[in-house]
Amino acid sequence: MKHYKLFSAATMLCMIAFFTMSWAPSPTATPAPVKSTPVRIIATFTDVSTPTLFTGTFTTSGALNISGNAIMVISDNANGKRAHCVLTLTASDGTGTITIHQQCQFATVPPKGRWEIASGTGAYWDLKGNGSLLMPGNDEDMTGVIY
Repeated sequence: MKHYKLFSAATMLCMIAFFTMSWAPSPTATPAPVKSTPVRIIATFTDVSTPTLFTGTFTTSGALNISGNAIMVISDNANGKRAHCVLTLTASDGTGTITIHQQCQFATVPPKGRWEIASGTGAYWDLKGNGSLLMPGNDEDMTGVIY
């Protein structure tokens, strides 16, 4: 009979402890913040003979250190003051491609805008990043962060 009373008491203590515990998540369950690393991407277009398609080369520094071919498709609005551009960078080392969407404004000198990585392939399939854009001459000078 003593064992039954001891077992009952232990069971009751466990149930009291179980029902009085807090169910709040532990502080370690919070995801770590995303780390942003500075990047600079410069695309230089040597063939601008077609107003909606530019071709050239690119180089990067900072968070990325690659270079290769660049192709930009341009869709401007009716008055030519703004454009949406899709820039595809193909790494010359065969590691993949990066597709960047740009929102461009031509009302300033030099023209400026914003950019964001829309997608990637190969080593860049999950790459994310964004920043500001200056467009002096036939160059696209993008600064921002990769995260």
